[in-house]
Amino acid sequence: MKVIVNLIKILVVILLIFVLIQNADQKVDLKIFTLYYSQVLLSIVLLFTLLVGVLIGALLVSGSLFTARAEIRELKKKNKQLNMELDNLRNISIDEISEQDISQSSQNIE
Repeated sequence: MKVIVNLIKILVVILLIFVLIQNADQKVDLKIFTLYYSQVLLSIVLLFTLLVGVLIGALLVSGSLFTARAEIRELKKKNKQLNMELDNLRNISIDEISEQDISQSSQNIE
């Protein structure tokens, strides 16, 4: 799986470099809300747009990642409690069985 993800990353970088090289001399007018920039290199605009997209994606993924980690932590805690309870129940049943066997054995001997 990691190989496929790395291949996709390499492909995206190669495509980005290809587009940037083709548009290296292109200049565009950029208007962002009320700001206006005249004759900005298209490659800079593309790189900035990619950076903003990566940051927004990372923020969105980090929220679900933190939620998943908290859920895992909670489930591990519950699993540990259930395992302790199961061990206690196993020990109790062994003690009860052995006491019953001892009392029955002593009655059979007499």
